Amino acid sequence: LRSLTDPSGSMIPINRPVRIVTADGRTVRGRRLNEDTYTVQIIDEKENLATFTKSTLKAYEVSRTSTMPSAAKTLSSDELADLIGYLLTLKGGL
Repeated sequence: LRSLTDPSGSMIPINRPVRIVTADGRTVRGRRLNEDTYTVQIIDEKENLATFTKSTLKAYEVSRTSTMPSAAKTLSSDELADLIGYLLTLKGGL
């Protein structure tokens, strides 16, 4: 329920959205997978794995806000309960 109603609050730090500007001016947006002192590895918007060397980037920004909108603004409490009930029926559970 928390992930649906407050996606930014339940987001773990390594999965935060990022915006990268490369040395040639190309902007890449995605989700951070791994980061160390020198490199960052992301899954971009087209689901491609990409690794960047931080020292070569023009910009590297990590967002604290999830790109997923809150379901609390679009679904009623009954609809949220139905959605959670459905998700619990999926193979593997939650």
